[in-house]
Amino acid sequence: MYMITYKSLVLRPNHFYRLTGHTPEEFIYILDKFKSAYEEKVRERQFDHKRKRAYGAGRPPHLLTLEDKLLFILVYVRMYPLLFLHGMMFNLSESNACFWVHEYLPILDKSLGYAHKKPLRPRGRNLEQLITEFPELVELGILGDGIERPTRKPKNKNHRKSWYSGKKKCHTRKNILLTRPDNQEVLYLSQTRDGSIHDKKAIEEEKLSLDRRKTPVPLGLDLGFEGLNISGFKPILPNKKPKGKELSEIDKSQNKTLSQIRVKVENAICGVKRSHAIADVYRNITHDMDDLLMSVACGLHNVRVAYRYQKV
Repeated sequence: MYMITYKSLVLRPNHFYRLTGHTPEEFIYILDKFKSAYEEKVRERQFDHKRKRAYGAGRPPHLLTLEDKLLFILVYVRMYPLLFLHGMMFNLSESNACFWVHEYLPILDKSLGYAHKKPLRPRGRNLEQLITEFPELVELGILGDGIERPTRKPKNKNHRKSWYSGKKKCHTRKNILLTRPDNQEVLYLSQTRDGSIHDKKAIEEEKLSLDRRKTPVPLGLDLGFEGLNISGFKPILPNKKPKGKELSEIDKSQNKTLSQIRVKVENAICGVKRSHAIADVYRNITHDMDDLLMSVACGLHNVRVAYRYQKV
C-alpha cells in the first residue's frame, strides 16, 4: 500500500503545498519548534511516576521521524479527512490515526506558541502588552470580525438550542478575531462560544479594555457591533442607512473607504479557513477539540503571513 512520507512528498513541492498548506521552507521552520515541543512532552512522560511501564515500552511507533509526525498532523488540519481515510494515507488503522491526532495536535499548538505565531488568548498575554510591543497599531488600528463554522447537530438538547445560529441557519461555533490591517496577521482569538451568541455580546464578554490610554486605538468593525463601547478603543463602523432615506454621497464614500480597509480581516478569515478543519463541518463534538483546532489554524495562518510579508 502506498504511504505518504516526508521524503517522498517533499520532492513534489506543489503536492506538498496542497496537502499541508505550507511550503517546504515553512515546514522546516515549524519543524524546529515542533521538535522542542515534542521533546518536552517526552521528558514529561519519562518522569511521570504514575506510569506502569517505562516510556517507550510496547510496539514501536509507525511514524518514526519527526518530519513524518509533523506531516501527519498538518495534513489532518489542512484536509480534515475522515480518520479512516487519514489512517490509510499513512498506513495506520482508524483507531491509531485517532490516537495520534489527539497526541500531536496539542504539540503542534505548543510549537506555534514557541514560534510566537499563536494569537493572544483570553488567559494569555493581554492587548496592553501587544500595543506596547507594536506601538504602530495605535496609528494603523485593529480590525475585528466574527467567524462561525458549522457543526453537526448536537445530541444534547441544550446544545441544539444554544449552538443554533439564526444568521447561518445551522448549528455553529463562533470566535471573534482581531487582525492587523497591513499584513492580515491574527492578533487575538477569543474563546470559542455557542453560535447563538451575538458578535457584540461575544466581544464584550472578552473584556478587552485598554485602561489609562490617552490615544484610543481605532477598531474597525461592521454594523453587527453597533453600540459597542470598550475602554481604550475607538470603534469605527459603517454609516447606517436611515429609515426611509438614502445615504449621502459623503457617507457612501466613507463606507466604501472603510470596506476597502476591512476587507483585510475577511482575507485573514479566508486564510484561517484554508485549514479545512475550520472550513468544513466540525465533526469532533464528542472530543471538544474546536477551540484547539481554531488556535492551531490561526497560528498556521500567521506562519504563512510571516513568510509572505517578512523574514521569520
